[in-house]
Amino acid sequence: MSGFSPAWQRPLATSAAMALLLLLWFHPVVRFTVQTWLGNETYLHGGLIPFLSLWLIWREREALKNISPSVSRLALVGFALCALAWELGKVSNAMVIQQFSLVGMIVCATWSQIGNAAFRQLLFPLLFLFLAVPFGESLIPPLMDFTADFATVAIRLTGIPVYREGNFLTLPTGNWSVVEACSGLRYLIASLTLGVLFAHLAYRHWPRKLLFLLASLVVPVAANGVRAYLIILIGHLSGMRLAVGVDHLIYGWLFFGLVMFLLFWIGSFFREGPAPTPSHPEISLPLEGAAAPRPGVKLAPLGLLVLLAVLPRWHVNHLEHLSQSSAVPASLALTAPSPWSSAPLDSDHWTAHYTEARIKLEEAYVRPGGQPPVTAFIAYYHHQTQGTSLITSGNTLVIPQDHHWGKIHESAHPLSFPGQVTPLPFTETLIRSENQHRLAWHCYWVDGRWVSSPYAVKAWEAWSVLKGQGDGAAVVVFSTPILLDDTAQARQNLQAFSQAMIPDVQQALEHLNPSRPQ
Repeated sequence: MSGFSPAWQRPLATSAAMALLLLLWFHPVVRFTVQTWLGNETYLHGGLIPFLSLWLIWREREALKNISPSVSRLALVGFALCALAWELGKVSNAMVIQQFSLVGMIVCATWSQIGNAAFRQLLFPLLFLFLAVPFGESLIPPLMDFTADFATVAIRLTGIPVYREGNFLTLPTGNWSVVEACSGLRYLIASLTLGVLFAHLAYRHWPRKLLFLLASLVVPVAANGVRAYLIILIGHLSGMRLAVGVDHLIYGWLFFGLVMFLLFWIGSFFREGPAPTPSHPEISLPLEGAAAPRPGVKLAPLGLLVLLAVLPRWHVNHLEHLSQSSAVPASLALTAPSPWSSAPLDSDHWTAHYTEARIKLEEAYVRPGGQPPVTAFIAYYHHQTQGTSLITSGNTLVIPQDHHWGKIHESAHPLSFPGQVTPLPFTETLIRSENQHRLAWHCYWVDGRWVSSPYAVKAWEAWSVLKGQGDGAAVVVFSTPILLDDTAQARQNLQAFSQAMIPDVQQALEHLNPSRPQ
């Protein structure tokens, strides 16, 4: 603790020890986070955040000399809320919630030892730790859509004809597709991290800080759209000889580097000096004659913090033991409802991308009348872990990395059934490949409920586990080809099949969840 006054060495040492113990106690979260840093270039900067935070704390050493350390009981409330959030994230297998909660516990543990006044002084260095959490993957689809929108409009304004279908762009010289790497998420995350740090170091007044942060969010998104447009333009003008291979990525990073340089260069013109140091700092000292705090007063918060950290993991382990004590059927069987009958799957059929399911079923069905077959896909998950859960960034109808199939349009499509008051909240998705268009309806089943939102799935999974009824959940997908661009006919085909099949599907899923009362 060199550089800090003697009064601060013990609180800071205690805070560091508590942070280390929390990292060891919640080591699965730490291990997953480090693996993400090392395995994903978008979050490679995350390993530097803790060291930058320590450096920012060290920069405040002179200011801390004017503040006496104390114990904050308000921080214990924050720690308890973070511990509860971690438990909810654990039972729902939401790793990002666990990661943010762990950082929150470290921040609140430090806060409890340094007091409210010092916490306000160190607020930015401590909150900066949250940027170490890998987050933002849910932004990839909307960022891809924006990039495709921007590039399409810019190309048309240039006078080049372009036909867009989803994220597929067709020009006279060739075809382009906006994939995950084109979303610009890595540019956005890098710009946000650097922007937050620069705004703190360069500005003292909040209006300037907020304006620069806003620029750090808007500029990389807009710049990524310009980057995509320029790459397509270069490819078009060169007859698809340039910007179609590895040089595609090189041009992107060079352009992003130039844009970031301009952003920070312009921001430096509005830089503010450091805040003036008070000529007569007010030092908070104990009143003369006041009794020194007893050791128990300082040890009590530490004991409570340990208890609050231990209880959630103990409770989660107990719930997991209850869930894993029940066996899960090994297969799922459906009977073709009249007048439908089973049919073989096409050799080039489309399959929804859901991996690591406990049980998976995929069958095709046809009915008399010459209509195209309907494929039913069900992936059931139980005893879920971080790598084997239903809701993950890689589990979706079509992954962004798929160069054969792609989404064109997605919208809500509630399914009504005779005698049923509430429609089932299915989602309709139009997908395509080079030789086929397909209509897909999908919905999630969890804890006996049909839901459309992945966030609702996580919430109901957590509630089901907390009730001791396990975490059984499934995705149900019905799809059919679109013939002669007749989307209405495909929709009618799916409607007829869904009305006939859903009751059997629901009954089969109820029997698959052994912890749920039948």
